[in-house]
Amino acid sequence: MQLDARLAAIAALVPHGTALADIGADHAYLAATLVLHGHAPRAVVGDLSAGACAAARRTVGAQRLTRQIDVRQGDGLSVLLPGEAESIVIAGMGGGLIADILAGAQDILGDVGTLVLQPMNGAEKLRRWLYAHDWTIEKETLARAGGHLYEIIRAVHGHTAMPEPALLHIGTQLVQQRDPLLGEHIARKAARLARAAEGMEGSAEARQSAEYRAAVSLLAALRTLQARADADRRTH
Repeated sequence: MQLDARLAAIAALVPHGTALADIGADHAYLAATLVLHGHAPRAVVGDLSAGACAAARRTVGAQRLTRQIDVRQGDGLSVLLPGEAESIVIAGMGGGLIADILAGAQDILGDVGTLVLQPMNGAEKLRRWLYAHDWTIEKETLARAGGHLYEIIRAVHGHTAMPEPALLHIGTQLVQQRDPLLGEHIARKAARLARAAEGMEGSAEARQSAEYRAAVSLLAALRTLQARADADRRTH
């Protein structure tokens, strides 16, 4: 099995030696790779779709990992019992949905040391939820695969003050770590926000709204971050 750049970046953020749960795992490639390479001693793979679970079981069977990997059909973290997982991966879903899954499973999260999360959108909502519920984001990375740029977040228990809005959208750790794809990441976010602001500019009522003012303020902050990222890239 060969992981694509997105799954490889997710795998790199999973702590070595921890029992894993991969939620929404589709074909179970991530769990199978981590267990095969001795990175995870065991794993639970969960998915709501019967078809996805069947595909995951085929992968697990083909790799002769049925003793180490348990595939379970169910909604979110309902497939887990307290204490079963030390690290949880939730990838390929919207940030709001990931936050909802986490919010609905506080009994499970108490025993979990690390979350590795890859939102398809709504990363700001997810980061906001994590900070508000005493999860601190200790590492973030970006991965390009199939023409898309993916944000991957690793969070651990701990309290950190809520960052300013621009950093919730971009990722404080991505900025601090000067991720090689940071400039492109900010540019993409700024372009989407600029289109939204331009759409509101055609209406006098929209231009007076708090939403428009927030969009313009955030766009200015993103462009400042982008200028800094571009300057860093030129000097390094």
